[in-house]
Amino acid sequence: MDSQIFLLEQYRALRTEIAATKSRLFKIVALGTVVVPGLTYLAEIPDTRYLGLILPFVVLVFTIQFVADEQALMRCGRYIREHIEPHCDSANGGWEKWLESQPELRVLDRCLFGCFVIAFYVFYFMSAGMAIEKLWSTGDFLINGAYMALAGGVGYAIGAFWMLFTLLHHWRSATSTKH
Repeated sequence: MDSQIFLLEQYRALRTEIAATKSRLFKIVALGTVVVPGLTYLAEIPDTRYLGLILPFVVLVFTIQFVADEQALMRCGRYIREHIEPHCDSANGGWEKWLESQPELRVLDRCLFGCFVIAFYVFYFMSAGMAIEKLWSTGDFLINGAYMALAGGVGYAIGAFWMLFTLLHHWRSATSTKH
C-alpha cells in the first residue's frame, strides 16, 4: 500500500473516531445532567435507600468517562498533528498544527471541560452529603448510624480524592494536543 494512501486512511479513521467521541461526550453530558438529578430525586423516596448510597459513585463514573473521552479526543488530534500532518504538502501544516498555534481557540475547550467537572463535583458532594445523612439516620441507635456515616464518608472522600488526582494528572492531556 502506498504510504500516502495509508496516511489518508489513518486520517479518515481518526476523524471518524473523533466524531464518535464527540457524540459520546455529548451523550455523557446530556445523560449526566438529566440522570443524576433524576436519580437524586428517586433516592429520596423512602424505599430506595440504597440508590442514594451508590449515587456518588454513579457521578464519578460519568466524570471519569467524560475525562477519558476528552483525553481520547485530544490523543487523536495529537496523532494527526505529529504523525500525519508532517507528511502533507501544506505550507501551514494542517488543521491540528494551526489550532494549537492559536491558543485563544482552546480557551473555550478548557472552560467547558472545567465547567463540566465543577458541575459534577457539585452533584457528587450533594449526593454524598445526602447519602451520609441517610447513613447517619440508619440503625436502631445513633452510634450505629454514626459508624455507618463515618464509613460512608471515608469511602466518598476516597472517591473525591481519587477523582481530583485523576483530573490533575490528566488535565493537560484532556484539554490540549500539546505534550
